[in-house]
Amino acid sequence: MGLPQVIQDFSNSPLQEEFSRKNALLSSRFEEIAPEDYLYSVYGEKDELVVVLGSVKDKEGQIVEKGTVIRVPTEELWKLSWRSNAYLPYADFRKNYYSSKTLKAVRAFVVDCDGVTSATLGKVVKYLWSSLPAQPTYIVNSGKGVHFIYQLDRPVEVKGLRWSINKLNEAIQNSYTALLEVDKHPVVHPYRFPGFLTKINTTATAFRVRGAYTLEELMKLFEIEPKKAEKGEKQDKQKGELLVLPNGRRAFFEWVLRRLFKNPPIPGRRQNSFFALGIVSYKCRREVPYEEAVETIPMVYEDMMRRNLHIGFRIEEAYEAFQKGYQPKYVRASWKYLCELLGWEYRPNKRNGRKREEHVKLMNRIRLARCQSRWEELEEHIKRLIEQGYSKRKIAEMVGISHDTLYRRFSHLWK
Repeated sequence: MGLPQVIQDFSNSPLQEEFSRKNALLSSRFEEIAPEDYLYSVYGEKDELVVVLGSVKDKEGQIVEKGTVIRVPTEELWKLSWRSNAYLPYADFRKNYYSSKTLKAVRAFVVDCDGVTSATLGKVVKYLWSSLPAQPTYIVNSGKGVHFIYQLDRPVEVKGLRWSINKLNEAIQNSYTALLEVDKHPVVHPYRFPGFLTKINTTATAFRVRGAYTLEELMKLFEIEPKKAEKGEKQDKQKGELLVLPNGRRAFFEWVLRRLFKNPPIPGRRQNSFFALGIVSYKCRREVPYEEAVETIPMVYEDMMRRNLHIGFRIEEAYEAFQKGYQPKYVRASWKYLCELLGWEYRPNKRNGRKREEHVKLMNRIRLARCQSRWEELEEHIKRLIEQGYSKRKIAEMVGISHDTLYRRFSHLWK
């Protein structure tokens, strides 16, 4: 909830002049973003938003309006912009029920700094910027204070990552404590939005600093290590840790696509196939950008349409299934699991049913046999060079081994 608001008159006040100076400073260094563009950048095409209305008190401290939480259609959000007690959380909630327990996904991390003057802000953005592990995506001039917004490139579901997300939020806020006065809040906390009235009767503004981050990038930049299970604690790969980073190659992504083009998803497998495509795309995200991966959805769907396999399955459902699979928690999904989703025949790997220990022993024997064969071939080659009258040093140079190795392994040839 926002803090209680006291009705005051700030017309032509020094606070408003200071607000204008902060705007001038920020606009001289960064691009100002229209409130509508900022809204779309953060929330995308979300149909409904959660808005938290703080309580309002008069000058005597009496509550004029009690705080509450409302759900507002996105296109009607700006009808509330006249309110200085309206706040939005940078997060999604199950069934849009605002609570830390119903937190579903995080869209951005926010550092709330109160009482920031133009001189203090200028000192930070001009001279202390490099001391931060990472620059924010946006800076919001919220009235008396400033918000530093670290936007994620897409909403990240907290299931299985709650510990990592909370530690990252704490680390981002702590990185500013040496520079400014920080009001520390959890990730579900609501904040004043650009385009809305502030408590000093000005309109909050937003400025773009750089692009959005991935969760993995922020974890690395702020040095957050995955949580390790304590001794005796049951290992759970889906809880309390950031799962392994994706390391799939582009060739794997393209190979899966070629198979999908040849054999489009059939009824009974359509939802699962796009879900599997999302998993594969996330596995290969280091070499395949998210935008490119999304563009493949209509390509696969078009092949379904040519064969009349799309009936009863809308392309919107394909996008939704893809997004469900494009998550870090599925990065460990096995090839056998993907084959089950796609309806493809699963063939065991080259171990052919052997256990790992048995396979390692077998491969070591094969490797030694190959190595021995190469030494025997080299020995025959050295014999021919000796017969041709080359010196030992020259032979070592010609066959590509050291002088010591030649003496140690092949000294019997000169006896």
